[in-house]
Amino acid sequence: MSASSNAYRDTAGITWIAMRLLHNNLQLEINKVNDTINVEQLFLLMELDSEDGLRPSVLAKRMVRSKGTLSSLIRHAKRNEYIAVTDDPKNKNAKRVFLTIYGKKIHDQLKPIIADTVANAMSHVAPENLTIVDQAMSGIIKTFSPELFDLEVKEKKQA
Repeated sequence: MSASSNAYRDTAGITWIAMRLLHNNLQLEINKVNDTINVEQLFLLMELDSEDGLRPSVLAKRMVRSKGTLSSLIRHAKRNEYIAVTDDPKNKNAKRVFLTIYGKKIHDQLKPIIADTVANAMSHVAPENLTIVDQAMSGIIKTFSPELFDLEVKEKKQA
């Protein structure tokens, strides 16, 4: 490795590069099946498949994206007819985002690619170490966005 790559020799750097490589590989795999959607838009469809009719602000929090980035994702997904946006009947200034039938079809077609790609990426990790990896990644999420786990607890109680 060159001196310029020393930044990637610590845990933070390795984590950063691993996640970028995983994200890029997911996009390549998705493009083999559908070149009109990107990973971020698929994540949007996955959130709506999990809970339809969310406000953009809620989607932004769950996807860990800025409101501006989410607005762009919504605009593109709406243009491709993956989602529909309606006024919120409870608040005239708010919107709700819904998965369309076409969006659901695209979601269902592409979601297995994520599972397969992640499984392939983790295939070198011994089963007894998967818990350690899960705890490490969960710890990072809890440090920077603990409300995501609060949401998960609420969802489990509702199930």
